[in-house]
Amino acid sequence: MRTLLLLCTVVLTLQALDFKQKLILKTVKNVASHYPDKRGHTFEKTAMAICLTETSGGKLNFGDKQLLKKGIKKASYGIMQVRLGTARFVAKEFKLLKVQRLSDLDLIKNLMHNNLFNAKIGVLYLVWCSNHSQSYFETVSRYNGGKVNHPYFNRVQKNLKIVQKYKL
Repeated sequence: MRTLLLLCTVVLTLQALDFKQKLILKTVKNVASHYPDKRGHTFEKTAMAICLTETSGGKLNFGDKQLLKKGIKKASYGIMQVRLGTARFVAKEFKLLKVQRLSDLDLIKNLMHNNLFNAKIGVLYLVWCSNHSQSYFETVSRYNGGKVNHPYFNRVQKNLKIVQKYKL
């Protein structure tokens, strides 16, 4: 099932980006431009490539159904595919008091239905990954749950070429 989802994501990404995808990617870019890592680097293009990798730029805006079977706290949500635990972690690390006060259900609703909110949490997590990584490869790998994740990194790099092609 996961292979089929990955194949669908790749096929959708190879097609021309539609207006909604471009709008979502520009939202992600705008959010990313406001949050530098400790070295002063921002991750506009990387965040857009991750959004394409995770949801084909918002086309597949649902969590991993296999994880959802394990409960709502395990699933990933929204355009950047953020897990509830990751959102809680980001809220604590970046002292986002309003987010910390949200119930699990309200946090999930925001992650699912508020692209700006989802992008902010996803980008802040990417910044945290950068701040705690030795390399760009490790930063991108960490976003998907590990220090070393060659398949994920390679997919993000392919989508980075699409971002560059469309000059987003």
